[in-house]
Amino acid sequence: MKSIYRHATRMFASSLAALILLTGCATTNTATNTAEQPGPAASPAAITLLTPKAPSLIPAVYMEKTEADGTFQIAKWDSIEQLLAGIQGNEAPLYAAPINVGANLYAKGMPIQLLHVNTYGSMYLISLDPNVRELSQLSNETVYIPGQSGPPDILTQHLLAKKGLQGKVNLAYGVIPDIMQQLAAGTIKHAVLPEPVLSGLRMKTQGKVSEVVDFQKEWQAEFGQDLPQTAVFVNRDWAKTHAADIARFEQSYQEAVRQVNQQAGETLKIAAEEFGMPEAVLTSALPKITLLYKDAQTAKPEVERYLGVLLQIAPDSIGGSVPDADFYYGS
Repeated sequence: MKSIYRHATRMFASSLAALILLTGCATTNTATNTAEQPGPAASPAAITLLTPKAPSLIPAVYMEKTEADGTFQIAKWDSIEQLLAGIQGNEAPLYAAPINVGANLYAKGMPIQLLHVNTYGSMYLISLDPNVRELSQLSNETVYIPGQSGPPDILTQHLLAKKGLQGKVNLAYGVIPDIMQQLAAGTIKHAVLPEPVLSGLRMKTQGKVSEVVDFQKEWQAEFGQDLPQTAVFVNRDWAKTHAADIARFEQSYQEAVRQVNQQAGETLKIAAEEFGMPEAVLTSALPKITLLYKDAQTAKPEVERYLGVLLQIAPDSIGGSVPDADFYYGS
């Protein structure tokens, strides 16, 4: 289990702001299920999604707000220990997590399957130097990355190798709060950051941020696919007897993604409270976040490509192998 903790923690500190946002971690909400009341008028137990404070939380907030009779609820996790406890203790049947974390847990024997992918890309290599517009201009410069051997690091290494810049750009590592503080102070100039924390930096620096690399666009140019980052996973044992509940959840989540992309409205205000950040930051970040629903079977080729790249550079980041077909719900 130590390898799960090590690699998942790296990921959480860096990918899609899974653990740390502008104002730091908020108090953890423990996952609980609504108790059924006796009698014919009792409501069914709520389906709980255990989720980090990442972009995938935004559609979930919309669902919790609009679903009738409290049939869906959110509980948040802030550490790998909480996620593992939620899975092992059957505290929730559904879990949102970075894809490589799900692959790692699956490799360790956790009873999970990928249900759908909902967040793509949403990660950028940025510079405070207005003259830096291309990766080649960072030769002999230092780029700061949140978490060594996590997806931001691996994807940056992959891109540098592709561009013939491996060994020519220096990579340094830290955690998001420290990197953000140094960027705001101007003591470092280049970094890889996810949304929505990047939009917070834009506000702090009054827009003095240049986007050098949009990882989603680079991935699309190289592979002709979207870059999958975050998914919802389902407890495999629970799934065997709750096909109708899963179908309802999937339909609702897909609709929530559509609604958030078209007109976020009041949802962003509630989501900002859940994130613990100003609503203006989340509003600014939303156009830079690729929320896109794809069910497990549709997303499978993209996920396999992505995990294959991670496997080549840092095998331990996904548990040592690309998951087999049973990793995908509906196989």
